[in-house]
Amino acid sequence: MVESQKFEIESHERLDLVDLTQKVREFFDGSTVKQGMLYLHSLHTTTAIMINEWQDALVVDLKSFLRDIVDDKDHFWHNDPDRSDCVRSNATSHLRSAVLSHNVMVPISDGKLALGQWQSIIFADLDGPQKRSVVAQIIGE
Repeated sequence: MVESQKFEIESHERLDLVDLTQKVREFFDGSTVKQGMLYLHSLHTTTAIMINEWQDALVVDLKSFLRDIVDDKDHFWHNDPDRSDCVRSNATSHLRSAVLSHNVMVPISDGKLALGQWQSIIFADLDGPQKRSVVAQIIGE
């Protein structure tokens, strides 16, 4: 059995993290799948999905980490009008997403999502604010 849904997410900052856990649980609660996988995939090249703890101080730390690994002040060819046709100047967003992932899988065991006590599903918009889309699929029996 395969069940699908598209989530719409609206970010509010250039680098914004959104807790998707409740939205995903609501989608999953309508499922009859007892064993399988929940698959989430972002439809954008400047976003990411991850599993981590959703805690205020850690959210600040994650944003700081992403800014540190790709500095906004660096020069990138993607942002250079002599070398690229991109008008958004969003090379940092593409590079940050390249070190993360556009998708995540969560096991389904005995009719429950196998998330640990502190695990949340986090969507990262690295080129916001924008409206974004994530496809969710439940695959199993």
